[in-house]
Order: sequence, then structure tokens, then C-alpha cells
Amino acid sequence: MKAFTLLEMIVVLAIASLVIGIGAGAVHKLTEEHELLRVAHDAERVLMQAMTRTLNTVQPQSVDLSSLSQKAKLTVRHAGSETFVSTSNQHLRLRPGGLCEPLTLRWQNGANWVSATLDPLTAGFQELEENP
Repeated sequence: MKAFTLLEMIVVLAIASLVIGIGAGAVHKLTEEHELLRVAHDAERVLMQAMTRTLNTVQPQSVDLSSLSQKAKLTVRHAGSETFVSTSNQHLRLRPGGLCEPLTLRWQNGANWVSATLDPLTAGFQELEENP
């Protein structure tokens, strides 16, 4: 009779486990990156709603930047600066003319990050960048 030996079965199971482990790691990394993109898009929605309220009421609105972080670390780079700084106790002031300070927001979770440059006229994102 022809049959597989116990050693052959163990080798096949070890190879299958290795392939599944690699695949699970890749899926986990994609999930973390997707989560950061979701956080960034949620923040964009909040900022655009604040800008809409500003335009409708002709009253300046203030957005607490630390409230946009959710479960990721949020840092901000002000116009003319090269470094990102913490957002604790920082507010973004949106004015009726739509002119706010240009900012770049960066959400980071471990080694992954998503960076978005804020459009000073609409409070939407001009560009969205992810780490490679």
C-alpha cells in the first residue's frame, strides 16, 4: 500500500503554517494602515463640518486638534516649520473667509503613519500621504 509517512505530513503542516503566518502578518499591517486612513478621513469630515458652520454662521470656529487623534498619535506641522509637534492644547481656528493657517497633520500608530496637508480654504485635505 502507498501512503504518506508521519514525517511527510509534519513537513506539509509546517510549510502550511509558515505560509499562513506570513499572510496573517501582511493582513494585519494592511488593517493598521486602513485604520489610520479611516481616522484621517474622519478628521477631515470634522474639519469640513466646522468650516461649513463657520461659513453658515459667519462666526469663527475652533477645533481642538487633540480630539482628532482617536486611537492614533496625532502631531502637527505648522506652516514654515520642519518638525511635527504634539497637538495637546492646540486648536485650529477657522475663520469665515476660509483662511486658516496651513497645517500638515500626521497620525501615527507604531511604525505606520498617514500625513495630510490641510487646505486653508476648505478645511479639506489637499494631499494625503502614507509611509512606504
